[in-house]
Amino acid sequence: MNEIENLVQKVQSNLSPDLLKPIYRETNKTNPMFGHCYVATECIYYLLERDHPYRPHWGKDEDGITHWWLEDKSGNRIDATREQYDSVNKSPPYDNGRNAWFLTNKPSKRTQKLLNRIAQ
Repeated sequence: MNEIENLVQKVQSNLSPDLLKPIYRETNKTNPMFGHCYVATECIYYLLERDHPYRPHWGKDEDGITHWWLEDKSGNRIDATREQYDSVNKSPPYDNGRNAWFLTNKPSKRTQKLLNRIAQ
């Protein structure tokens, strides 16, 4: 398993409902990855080595829900919550994705909570 796969697995195994925004907590009854894309993506970004080439990207899916992932200039992606789309035979909104920065200049509170879990 390479470094990125290892990080993705660590993040996925530490996701829990308390890391979800309330709206996703109410609707996330059957898909354990649904609603976790922002926190998972931000967490992986901060866990990667300093000079990594990945940048945050987001796009709106066919249901109008914003989805986040990391992508480098060559189009290689890290999407820890892609399973939420694969499990319902849908595609993540990569085609309409755009390069963007996270909502804060440091890890968000929910992401920091996840980073702390992983560090234990």
